[in-house]
Amino acid sequence: MRNAGPPISAALALCLCLTGGPAAAGATATTPQGARLQVAFVPEGAGRRTTIELSLRLAAATGPPPPPLRALALRMPAGMGVATTTLGEANCSPASLLAAGLRGCSPNAVIGVGAATAVVPSGSSTVLERASLHALMGPPVENRVEVLFYVQALSPVFAQLVLPGVLAEDAPPYGERLETSVPLVEAWPEGPDLALQTFSSTLGPLHLTYHRRIGGRTVSFHPTGIRIPSVCPAHGYPFAALLNFADGTHTTASYRVPCPAR
Repeated sequence: MRNAGPPISAALALCLCLTGGPAAAGATATTPQGARLQVAFVPEGAGRRTTIELSLRLAAATGPPPPPLRALALRMPAGMGVATTTLGEANCSPASLLAAGLRGCSPNAVIGVGAATAVVPSGSSTVLERASLHALMGPPVENRVEVLFYVQALSPVFAQLVLPGVLAEDAPPYGERLETSVPLVEAWPEGPDLALQTFSSTLGPLHLTYHRRIGGRTVSFHPTGIRIPSVCPAHGYPFAALLNFADGTHTTASYRVPCPAR
């Protein structure tokens, strides 16, 4: 079912307020759709607590826009994941986000921040829509962890959207998968659908501050980050993004974060 309304970047699955994308070196896979995934740990180091930085580009900046994205699944290495952290000490509901934005939820529900861009054909050219993104802990869904992605379009039109995602177990060499459905969003009534072009997000305590009442006063603290497995797999820590598009095509973008130097 389509969501009609003003232009809005709709994305994800997972994920970072990156001004230039992750700086980690590694092997990036380019797919037939042109999708590219990059991942970095901040800080790095086997066994350390960290924030995962994710950056996904679905098409080259100078090429034609990709088809609208319908589903995204982010696969993470075994031994990592939100379950290994103290992220999300509060829960947020989709209704609260839509009614009051981030002010409708506790800051302790935020587990990541980021940005996204989408494009829409307009005559012989394309219009670029920019949006901010926040990942929040949602209410449990059938005993599974739900992650809500609150997307707020900034330019040229202001709009908002909530995308629910669910964490699930995954097969080796992965351990956890974040699955998110993306609705079709019309640029204008009966107009073309927006196509996600770039998506970036953090999963972890970077840029986050939580608050707790202790002894009658409010104490600020940073949540515990995601633990990097102490044993690095051969060829690095594996990540993958599974992408399904509105035209029925699908593709995978993979990336391995290099093992830390001894």
